[in-house]
Amino acid sequence: MNKGQSVLFGIDDSDFARQALSEIGGLLKKNENLKITVFHGVAEPDFSAFLESIGEEPRALEKYRERWDLKARTVLEQAEEVLAESGFDPGKTSTVLDKKCGDPADAMLKAADNEGIETIAVSRWGKSTISRKLIGSVTYRLVQSADDLALWVIDPRICSNNVLIGLVGAPISQRVVDYTVRYFSHLKESKFTFFHVIPPIPPQYWSSEDIKDMEEDEKHEKIARWLKEYTDKVKATADDAKQKLVAAGVPERNVVFRFQPQQKGIARDILLELEQGNHGILVIGRRGYKDIREFGLGSKANKVLLSGRAFVICLVN
Repeated sequence: MNKGQSVLFGIDDSDFARQALSEIGGLLKKNENLKITVFHGVAEPDFSAFLESIGEEPRALEKYRERWDLKARTVLEQAEEVLAESGFDPGKTSTVLDKKCGDPADAMLKAADNEGIETIAVSRWGKSTISRKLIGSVTYRLVQSADDLALWVIDPRICSNNVLIGLVGAPISQRVVDYTVRYFSHLKESKFTFFHVIPPIPPQYWSSEDIKDMEEDEKHEKIARWLKEYTDKVKATADDAKQKLVAAGVPERNVVFRFQPQQKGIARDILLELEQGNHGILVIGRRGYKDIREFGLGSKANKVLLSGRAFVICLVN
């Protein structure tokens, strides 16, 4: 199993997590090269305090340990059943139980590193999520700290298996393309849309000395060249992506490009395309040109993560 062909799914004892796992199982069941490892972490209770409360009853402590262990294992057994019911091959499912888990986010990062897994997946919400929160606390910490891994944040219900791939004029786009091909090219019936929002010309471009001294016609020519170079770079990435998807068996008619000028803002334009285009999977880079560390993400990815619903967002490094 090559690195990048496995997903570590972190689960707790919540309906949100089981529903998200079912969605992922159904999404990935036809990917013959991919394995899912389900991780569950629990903090070991203070058995010494329990022993003090029951006195000299060692058998009672043993029974308490057994019940605690059974409850933890039951979460993983239920997860395996959920995956099997979704159609995912049980032979490609494994489990990891961490019985001394102080911080689930940190434990998942370590487990992924130990297993050679590059992708962590979690439900948007967990058992302890307060309803008014946009995402759960473990998901929040993973978004902040999973800098070296791809991270999937999954809604309990995914509206479709159509894939929206966000492209920018930066090297991260090539990694986004390659990741999309490896993980989602088995979705032969899905529509793959490569989407690029053309940003406004940077303000510093207008204030440069070269531009200031130019005649209006020269300015327009220079701006036109800049836009062409910019869009050609993105178009080359998109053309390469199309070739790779078609080579992987995706029908050419199912691969489309959408390039448009910025309208309401890049993040809001992506969200609008998600909704109007009936895309259930969004693959974007964690950061674009700017290394803005808001919430561990670039600002645009951050806004999309917090505002989107009924989809899987795949954040690629």
